[in-house]
Amino acid sequence: MTRICFLALLAALVPPAAAQNAWQLVWSDEFDGPARSAPDQTKWTYDLGATGWGNQELENYTNSTDNAFQDGAGNLVIQALRAPAGYTSARLKTQNRFSIAYGKIEARIKIPRGQGIWPAFWMLGNDITINGWPRCGEIDIMENIGKEPSTVHGTVHGPGYSGGNGIGAPYPLSGGKRFSDDFHLFTVIWKPDSLEFLVDSSSYKKVVLADLPPKTQWVFNHPFFLLLNVAVGGTWPGNPDASTEFPQQMVVDYVRVYRSATEPIVNPGGVVNAAQFGGVLAPGALASVFGTGLADAAHGDLFDRSRQIFPASFQDVSVSVNAKPAPLIYVSPSQIDLQIPWSAPAGPAVDVQVTRNGAASNAEPVTLSATAPAVFVATCANGACTLWGNGFGPKVTPQQDGAPAAADPLPQTAYPCALTIAGTPAAITYCGAAPFLIIDQLNFLYSAGFSGGRATLKIGSVSAEFVLGAPAPASPPQ
Repeated sequence: MTRICFLALLAALVPPAAAQNAWQLVWSDEFDGPARSAPDQTKWTYDLGATGWGNQELENYTNSTDNAFQDGAGNLVIQALRAPAGYTSARLKTQNRFSIAYGKIEARIKIPRGQGIWPAFWMLGNDITINGWPRCGEIDIMENIGKEPSTVHGTVHGPGYSGGNGIGAPYPLSGGKRFSDDFHLFTVIWKPDSLEFLVDSSSYKKVVLADLPPKTQWVFNHPFFLLLNVAVGGTWPGNPDASTEFPQQMVVDYVRVYRSATEPIVNPGGVVNAAQFGGVLAPGALASVFGTGLADAAHGDLFDRSRQIFPASFQDVSVSVNAKPAPLIYVSPSQIDLQIPWSAPAGPAVDVQVTRNGAASNAEPVTLSATAPAVFVATCANGACTLWGNGFGPKVTPQQDGAPAAADPLPQTAYPCALTIAGTPAAITYCGAAPFLIIDQLNFLYSAGFSGGRATLKIGSVSAEFVLGAPAPASPPQ
């Protein structure tokens, strides 16, 4: 396999992406539909019913345009009504329509008022159907209870800090002003290790990892979906009384979601083995880092031919593994391919961090194994097969970070290699670094009648499974 072909293989894994601005709008609803029309069904769906919603709420959530509609003037209206059988309202959500991890999420809203009225703009982890609440996480960008007309709250909830033990703060208006008197902008800026709450672009609370109670988990590192609702009654606001007027309306001018491109972000679980995109990595292996804002554009051939090495930085982009610079193979806004430095320790978790234009990403922890075998491709013809792989671990001859392997002497693996195909051991003739490349190679023989099949590659104590294709037809004699 030539270096050019190898680079083409990596570059083909993802398409290039366009350069981004400081905040890039990725999703929005401006609510520009006709008067009395339903919210955009491609963006919003509904929670329905009168279950109390874990808070002893009184309303019955519906999907009726009596309770949620566009007003024809560029607004969404969520309306709580008093009916003979009780109260009706609406709870809109983007679940299974849109979710995001990290960014700036905001809405311009004029809230309702009155005892027992509970408007909210908030987010839930999209794993709620698997892990439930509060393990999925909850981000309350804005909550108000009607008996506090001049105060809103920003709060986060997770396992061990939920309900009345949520972490957040109130934001009061001065001078006796009420939030129901005018529109206000409610925002959260969400980074991998913090959530910052703002009202009208003024920051009032930043929740960080150190704010969590001991032995609890930060659960804000995966995608969340958005919600808008007006609840009636409940344990926190109390129930409506004789002073509460109906209908009550929450009017939403817009909801907008942005991603940051100035600060690179590594996705949760976004550091994987470049060969099969598994989670196991080893010193010297090629890794793929997935995220957003990682580079300005896609650059495929980074090899420095004058120095015969892959660089540790390219156009102000670098990646550190355990605080050591990693050689870069490929960079793009959404993916970076790199080599794990040979000195990175196997066993304990190490941090992988991207730096771009002086701004550092979140540190994504990964655990390294002594070996982490994975397969790029294998070809067989004329009685012999060559497998190009990754993560075979240290070599008998120590290797240099970012430098292609030499051909003489052949750098064989320091750990034993084994390959079984359809349960039968293969006759291995070489297992080590691929000459002139920074990936690994295994050569083996096959006999007549061999047709490929499921295979297991084992380097040291770690195994990887793959499917080996049938060999190419034998070349005719010359």
